[in-house]
Amino acid sequence: MPPPPNATIEPLLDGLANRIARRDLPPVLPNVNPFAPEQVLLRLLAALAPLVPGRNYRGRLSQARMLYRFFEHEAQTAADLATAAGIERVAGSHAHTGLVRVGLLRWAYEGPRRTFRLTRWGEEWLLAVGRCEAVPARPTT
Repeated sequence: MPPPPNATIEPLLDGLANRIARRDLPPVLPNVNPFAPEQVLLRLLAALAPLVPGRNYRGRLSQARMLYRFFEHEAQTAADLATAAGIERVAGSHAHTGLVRVGLLRWAYEGPRRTFRLTRWGEEWLLAVGRCEAVPARPTT
């Protein structure tokens, strides 16, 4: 069987010829679902950065995980939020206090427990981030 017409006997030259042929092709991007949990968490991290500038990446990741929990549940206790973020309760207290301070969460006592819920703006903000839309302006009051 004769070799292909453009192939040489030397495999190194063939490898170089293949790289040269592929160098100007656009990269193949994977088909990513924008609503996959990882993608939503990445959008939450990006959207939280201007709201909570004093937090580092780890703190914003904890806050993003807490906010992600509100897609499924309307009200959460501090312990539930800390568990969702994968951190201890003291670190969880710092994280959810920051979310209350920027206006995404509010708290109230329901029975013996303090529960956290999204504010009206927090609901609209979280829905916009989840849908890949522009986030609504922060209320000034």
